[in-house]
Amino acid sequence: MLNTGMRNESALLGGSFNPVHIGHLYLIHDAYSLASMQRIILIPALISNFKRNAESLDFDLRVRLLRLAIEDYRELFPSDDVEIVISEVEKERGGISYTSDTIRHFLPIYGIDGKINFIIGDDLLSNLDKWYDYDFLKDHVRFLCFVRDGKSKHPVDADVVFFNNDRVISSSTDVRSGDLDMLSGRVRKYVEDNGLYRA
Repeated sequence: MLNTGMRNESALLGGSFNPVHIGHLYLIHDAYSLASMQRIILIPALISNFKRNAESLDFDLRVRLLRLAIEDYRELFPSDDVEIVISEVEKERGGISYTSDTIRHFLPIYGIDGKINFIIGDDLLSNLDKWYDYDFLKDHVRFLCFVRDGKSKHPVDADVVFFNNDRVISSSTDVRSGDLDMLSGRVRKYVEDNGLYRA
């Protein structure tokens, strides 16, 4: 594992997880193996600010799939000694899930030197400055961004640390269209047994 020099060894990973797929699991693995994160907090959105009109599985069902995905993760990466936690804070808070509200909740718990680590893919960088309460995020978030070549085509003025990874191309949209090959074993079985995400 690389020593990144980061004192804070916890990171947040938010998203709709509609559904959680194999790409999410590799992102957790990369955060552990490349960024030396020892604890990953998964934060499913209640209502995503960017997907307000999108159809989504019930929150509790998405959490159930996350729990199954964590079991799959332990089989995929048995040597990873990373703690994976699911937080339901956005359900408890209710309403639209804004990242800045979630950061304010976790900052006193996992933040160091006034900042907290937040995992993103480079596909989010081009619109990062459009996130709600962006000025607050710039001051209090260290974005851990995973890209294929360790670089990004999108210059940003936030605190972003780039990591090179062999990304697994996966899409929740494709799964919702019926492509279940992107799901890990237990998640796929549950989806098939319960007739979820039928095209």
